[in-house]
Amino acid sequence: MNSSFKKLHLPLVSVILCGALMASGFHDGKTQLTQEEQGVVLGLKEKEKGFEKVWKAPGFTGKWQLLKWDGDHSWAVPDAPGDLLDHVREEVGRVNQTPGEGENLFLSTTVYRFKKQGLLTNPVGYFELVARDRQGKTVWIALDHVKSTQALANSMADSDSQIMGRELYRKLREEFSR
Repeated sequence: MNSSFKKLHLPLVSVILCGALMASGFHDGKTQLTQEEQGVVLGLKEKEKGFEKVWKAPGFTGKWQLLKWDGDHSWAVPDAPGDLLDHVREEVGRVNQTPGEGENLFLSTTVYRFKKQGLLTNPVGYFELVARDRQGKTVWIALDHVKSTQALANSMADSDSQIMGRELYRKLREEFSR
């Protein structure tokens, strides 16, 4: 093979692989997941309670001591409110108010898409939550979207970020019985 073919071939394979993942249903935004982990998530069926999609490592009991915020790996699209990750972090911290057992886990949260409020639509955040142990091994993955509605608000003054953070907290508690 000549070198110009090799130079074109590798980027082409990458584009085809990325296109196949996107066409097969994985979200189109930034991710903290490896391609293998993305494949596992793609195979999950959507649920009616808790998170839409959740994967738990084999042998994981659903228990941990503390769920620590991984700010170095958490990220939000520019369309998301600037305080959205702050509110998610605060709400995740509330999960730690219930004593746990096991090891500490580190949670990275990615807001990979955000639809702003329109004339007749409410804002919607699309979330990827990844919990890893201290060695970096994935323990659980959750994908979900949260629509900010007045029905989820505690008061008229609640921001979309507060509503979304609180709803993710509720789903964490429901999914892991905390």
